[in-house]
Parts: sequence; C-alpha cells; structure tokens
Amino acid sequence: MRKVCFTSLKSLASILFLLPIGLKAQSPSGYIADWKGDADGAYSIIHDDYGDPGVDGIWQYADTICNNRGIKFTFGAIANSCEGGRIVNGYSNPYEYAKNVMIAQHEHEIISHSHTHDCAVGAAWNPCDIAPNWGENPNSANFNQQLRTAHNSIITGTGFTPVYYIFPYDRFTHAANDTLKSMGYIGSRTGWSSPYFADPSFHRNGYENSDLSSFYPDADGFFRTAVQVFDDTDAGKSNADQTSELNEEVDDAINNNLWANRELHNVGTTGAGWGEVNVNAYRDHIDYLKSKVASGQLWVGTVSEIITYQIQKLKYSPNINYVASSDKIFVTWNSIGAQYNVDVESYLNDLSIKTPITLVVDLDGLSGEWMVKQDNSDLNTTLYSKDGNKLYINVYPHEGDLEIYKAGDVLNNSPFVDNDVADFTSLIMDFEDFTIDLKYVFEDNETSDNNLVYTATGYSGINVIINNCVATVSSTSGWTGSTSITFTVEDEGGLKISDISNITVTDLFSSQTPFVGMPISIPGRVEVEDFDEGGNGISFNEINNGWDPDPADNPYRPGNSVDIDLLSNMVDYGIGYTVAGEWLEYTVDVTITGWYNVTFNVAQPSSVQDGQLKLYIDNAEWLPAKDMPVSGAWGTYIDYNYPKQLHLKAGKHLLKLEFIVGDVNVNYLDIVYNPTSTGEDLLKSDFTIYPNPASNKIQIDGEFEVAEIYAQTGELVKTSKSNVVDLSDISEGVYFIKLDNSSVMQKIVVSK
Repeated sequence: MRKVCFTSLKSLASILFLLPIGLKAQSPSGYIADWKGDADGAYSIIHDDYGDPGVDGIWQYADTICNNRGIKFTFGAIANSCEGGRIVNGYSNPYEYAKNVMIAQHEHEIISHSHTHDCAVGAAWNPCDIAPNWGENPNSANFNQQLRTAHNSIITGTGFTPVYYIFPYDRFTHAANDTLKSMGYIGSRTGWSSPYFADPSFHRNGYENSDLSSFYPDADGFFRTAVQVFDDTDAGKSNADQTSELNEEVDDAINNNLWANRELHNVGTTGAGWGEVNVNAYRDHIDYLKSKVASGQLWVGTVSEIITYQIQKLKYSPNINYVASSDKIFVTWNSIGAQYNVDVESYLNDLSIKTPITLVVDLDGLSGEWMVKQDNSDLNTTLYSKDGNKLYINVYPHEGDLEIYKAGDVLNNSPFVDNDVADFTSLIMDFEDFTIDLKYVFEDNETSDNNLVYTATGYSGINVIINNCVATVSSTSGWTGSTSITFTVEDEGGLKISDISNITVTDLFSSQTPFVGMPISIPGRVEVEDFDEGGNGISFNEINNGWDPDPADNPYRPGNSVDIDLLSNMVDYGIGYTVAGEWLEYTVDVTITGWYNVTFNVAQPSSVQDGQLKLYIDNAEWLPAKDMPVSGAWGTYIDYNYPKQLHLKAGKHLLKLEFIVGDVNVNYLDIVYNPTSTGEDLLKSDFTIYPNPASNKIQIDGEFEVAEIYAQTGELVKTSKSNVVDLSDISEGVYFIKLDNSSVMQKIVVSK
C-alpha cells in the first residue's frame, strides 16, 4: 500500500503520484518551504533538567505520551545527575534509559545542560549572585567542566553527540558560545538575563519570543534561538489554563509563520518539579499537536531538525527550468547566503539528527505522473501532492540537482519482503496453533493489503490456513519432522514474491517413557526419584563426584546411577549427592490450564554452598535458577516456596529439574493450581500484538503508558513505553504482556 505523508523518508527506488490532467502546460516555478512539508508553522519541545529526580516525569510521562502520538522532543541533560547509579525504569541510570529507549526507540534528541548546573556568570539574582561561576576564562576548571566534561559525559553515557546547549539560569558568556562552536555545536539557548546583551551578529538578544521564519545564525552558522519557558507561574494554573497556555503558542506559530520553541521541565500530577505541567494538560497538548500535524498546518521537530532545515534554507534557492520538448523539469540550486561562512555538506555530515528541506514545485497546469532523480539517480524520498497542482519533495540540496520527469502510465512494481518470516525450528509434537501476519511480512507500493492474494505451499505434516491476510499454522496429531512453508503474495498485476519459513517439530518423548508407565498428574506432587526411564544423557544426567554410592546399592531403582537415598523417616526417597550440571526429566500430564505455585522440599547444611535449582517445561525455562534455603542438616527437609505464579497449559509436557549448583538434597516438588490467581480468563485482552510469534520486534496496537513483558517464570523481563518493542535482547520462549496496571495479559511466542 502506498504510504503518502508530508515528511516520510521511506527509501523507495521511485515513487509516483498521479496528478489531474491540466488544461495546458505552462511555466513551473518552485521554492523552499518556510517549514518542513510547507507547514504554516513550526514547533519544538525542550524538556530541561533531565537526570534530576525533580523531573522524572520526563521519562515517566512525557516520553510515552509523545511517542504514542508520533511526536519527538528534545531533552537537556544535567550530565552529573545522569551519571550515578539511580535506577530509572529498570535501567541502571538516567543515561541508560535515555540511550536505550528515548533515543534508540523514540528518536528524541538529547542536548547538554551543563555538568552541575552552575551559572556561567554572576548577577544580582539568586542563585547566580554567589559562587561558583564560570566566568569568561576558557582555561578555568569549572568552565571546561560545564562544557567539555558535560559533552564527553553525554557521549560516553548515550553514544550520542549533543550539538545544542542550554545555559543554566540563562547566564551565558561569549567565550562559552565560541567554545561550543569549536566543539561542533550548532546553537544554544542564550538568555536575555545575562549581562552580555548586544551582539549584532545574531538575530536576537533575548528569548521570550518565537522565531520568525527568517531567523539566522552568526557568520559561522551558530544559532542563538528563541524559547518560551513554562515557569512556576504557569505550573500553578488549572489544567484547562495550562492547556490553553500551551496551545495558544501553537496557534500563534501557525497564524504568523513562526517557530515556537517551548521549554518545559517536569510532567506529573503531584506538583513536584519547577514549572511542572500537569499530565492531563500535557496529554491534551500533545493531542493538539498531533491534530495540527495531521492537518498539515504544523511541523513538530527537534531542535537539530529545525536548525538544519534553516541553514539549508539560508544557503540555497531553487532554479526551476521546464523543457517542453522532453517534458522534464530541471532543478538547479543557487548558492546564496554568502554572509554565512558555512559549507552545508560539512555542516550536516557529522550530525546524527538532521532533516532535508521541502522543495515545493508549482506545476502551473502540467499534467501526468512524475518521478524524480537527483544527480542522475532515483531519489529516495517522498514525492507527493498537497493540493493537486504542486509537488512536495524532501531533499538535501547539497546532494545534487534534480530532474523531474514524466513517468507515463502507472508502473506496477513487484511486491517485496518487508520483514522476513520467522523460522520455527523448536516446535514440539502437537504444538499449539500460532499465527503469522502476512501484512507484516510483505509490502506492495501500488496494491492495498486487502487486494493482495496470499498463498502457502510446499509444506507437509502440518496445516496452514490463510484468512484476512493472517496465516494460522496448526499441528497434525503425532507428526514430527521438518518441512518448509513457502508463503507467496501476488498483486493485482500478477507480480509475485515469496518467503520461506522453516519448520521443525520434534517428539520430546521419543527416547524416554514415564516411570512405571504413567505421566505424573499436575496439579500434584513430583517425587524427584520418579524421573523418566531412558538412561543417562536421555532422561537424566548423572555426574560422578567421587562420593556417589554404588548404583548396585540404589534402594529404590536398583542399578540406576542416579543417587537415590532413603530419607530418615525410612519411608520416603529423595535425590542426594548432587553436583552442578546434573538434571532429571519427568513426563507430566497437566489437567488444568492456569497459574501454579511451586514448592521445593529440600535439605542442606550451612557448611556447603547454597544449592541452586531451575525448572524447564518442554525445554523452555519455566522457573529461574533459585537458591535453596539452608535446613541445618542433610536429613532435615524444609520447604522453599517460589513467590511468583507460573503458567501451564493443559496437556502432556516434559518437566526438567536442573542442578545449577549442587550440594542440595531434594525430596519432592509440589506444583499446585492457584484458582485465585490471574487465571486463564485474564489471558483475554482488547489489545493486539503482531507478529505473533515474533523474532526481533512486535507492534502493540493499544493505548498505554507502560507495557510489561513477563516470562513464564513470572519474572518481569522487559518494559516498554513504545508501541514498537525491540525483542532482540529476549531469548526464545513463551511470554505474557500486560499494559499499565491491568491484570489482563496476552501471550506471545518469541522464536529466533
């Protein structure tokens, strides 16, 4: 399905747009839009003081609210506050959360707000009327700490190089700005309250305004930008008044062709943090931004996106030339802005965050379909129409001239594989049905998903049914082996492409049988000495540690090498002489799908290292490795109750008990159904996850603040505030996802 949006940069060999037939060919013209997408105004959000506990609402609320609505923001880090070991949403420090979530997943931009938030210069205003102050000496220790140490700290902590600086308390020095320029910075928030006022090389001296579309830097391309600060007076307003305060600035930017750079601090509900925005007002404001972006009236960008757009606009203007004989439009670039000593290619080259300009070409009645090349190569950008008679092209002028040419009739390009379908090579006999969303696998630029034809061929031993673009794969009773499913998609023009999923199904019980021929019933007790028949390396792994008794003396299973002992009550049996690496397997029959509590009955004296046990279901981790309690003596048995509930599905399963650390005797395991826990009903949810099974990422369709992913062990393995969740750090297995504080969960399968 063709994606048509004002700012998309999806790489395509060529993108077509059909325009209405005009009455006659005239003389096309063009210009660089004042703002991206030819929006009426531009807007940025800066969240300042990141790392300070007083603004934890940045990651608790703002990050998720913005990301769920497709809005990016800029956040200023106090470097020293980000370096410590304070846990932030499960990450070891604020930098780690910023690196792995806010920057990597949500594409927010981090900037520098000094190292310790000291003032640059003093003035008759608390706290800058007292030391420490930087002064104008670039060689002073504090001067370098607040600029260079902060800069290097952000790079070390996040891997991202900041290029914009916010001076604490709005106190700046010319020497500091010059130093920032030498470090590769492209701008700073330089406040009006510094004693250094007049500087004709910049377009402004203060910042409590919005910037005109013509705002400019100094001769070196360094910008001093405006900013509107949401302060403590604003924080004291009602929700409605806060929302109005924020939205009115957006309206002003749209109505007057401005860039409004809104500076915020904390977001929350408790009144904590300087200049805090109430979370409901913030959410309403971001919803308002989303609506204005969707209408094409507003461009919301990070600071670097705004500035890099502006520098290109100040250095280039388009020259449009239509050649009627070839029916082509040629665009060359005039070099302007000689007062700015900037080589745009070098300026942009080292920046991680930047954006192309939007070239608007008025066709003046020309008709047909158009394609675009830059420097004789198809341009990987979006060519689209906003009003039926104009082309809007997102492009970097320094990368070459453009040729816009007639494409003739609509060309039908083949579908393509957007995300490789996963392999499923660890399935067990009579596996549970799973689905593959073929819309996620395949893409087509001309044909909508519902008009594509999907088929599955080449497989044997399993069932595959495709309905509404989703393939459901199910087992056939008792089948094992390997097969491959060839999924093929065909578009309306008959073009096809295929992708293959390799399937392997094994019988976990092919080489072993239950002890005395009957599976152990769950819920119930697993006597550890009743492990499956099959032999060493098959149904158990026994390692001789030099203390083991002779297998011939085994009192319960004569001749078996597993160390079974008669307990002191002279009635029951257990496993002893254990060492790391030993394991035992049991065929179990789970009679009720649901959640279970697990209890180990164990013995170990205080003179040995704590034994550690782990459980698996069907070769997937079920209960993580846990230290067993000290009972005081080898013959004294006590219970260890695993504190979390574990999920089991009804049916035949293989239970494995592994000794991660030995020196612990085990009598039995109790696996008890807990009907008052989460239960199977709570696996029903009103949100959608796809693909499922997944390999590297999933998409969650639903509104939430935090998604939590739990293993079958009950352990929380990952949280995410993004609708797109990276699974690259999660191993294969079954997991459960719940949103926010809901008890409702949905099961997903991760298959690498």
